[in-house]
Amino acid sequence: MTKEYETSRTTDSRRLKIGLLGLSDPAPWPGELIQALDFCDVHVSPILSRPSAGDARAAVWNDWMRQGDFDWIFDVSGGNLSTLALPFLDLELYGACRTLFAGYSDLTPVLNALSAATGKETLLFSASQNIPGLCAFLKEGDPALVRPDWHALGSMRLQDLVQAPVAGGNIRCLLKLAGTPWWPDLTARVLFLEARSGNAMAIASMVAQLCNMGVMDQIRALALGQFTELQDPLPVVLTVLEQMGARMDLPVLLTSEVGHAPGSKGLWIGKELFS
Repeated sequence: MTKEYETSRTTDSRRLKIGLLGLSDPAPWPGELIQALDFCDVHVSPILSRPSAGDARAAVWNDWMRQGDFDWIFDVSGGNLSTLALPFLDLELYGACRTLFAGYSDLTPVLNALSAATGKETLLFSASQNIPGLCAFLKEGDPALVRPDWHALGSMRLQDLVQAPVAGGNIRCLLKLAGTPWWPDLTARVLFLEARSGNAMAIASMVAQLCNMGVMDQIRALALGQFTELQDPLPVVLTVLEQMGARMDLPVLLTSEVGHAPGSKGLWIGKELFS
């Protein structure tokens, strides 16, 4: 169920209907974002900035999905609490409506659960971190927002991964799904990983956990984005893969354009990497 970026372009006859909510920690009022989206019909969750139970946060999401007329719902929260809302989300509502959902960081579990349950893509993206790119994407259909630049290690050709859909996101938050019904099937996927926090030892332990779960034997390729605290994750990741006996022919891709830094681009989850 693929909705191309052109469908996001606003027209003179209809304003895009946009929802801003939070399934994770209470979020600051997104005043700058709301002002920038003045060409849209923007709705904000009434409990966005105050502490609330997971089922209450999920109820807002379910209600908006049930309405079915939102073009986009952007989660503008982050932190730690998304998995308290996840059990209360009606995932099938997402597959049944035209609305697209975007979030990043702690929304990684939700993005992957939605895509896995419905076969419909979600977008790993922080609307507040790249407002100019978002406006160009929504208003003009500019695809640059969802087309980060990649390069590959070794002799692998990027074209060889065209048919490989993406899963993953923030490594710490993705691992929250381990052992749950929402852990995605990573067979023949491109696994994307990024991190805001985590020194070399912390990142090494999380990569080792993925190895211990057999993930590196399942995936088509490993893709690495920004690792804010570590800065250069490649030596750490490659060392762990070697120590854990992971297959050494695993293709590795790199981008500096997806993660937590201001101006970061978006990455489709559940969609082929170069589609």
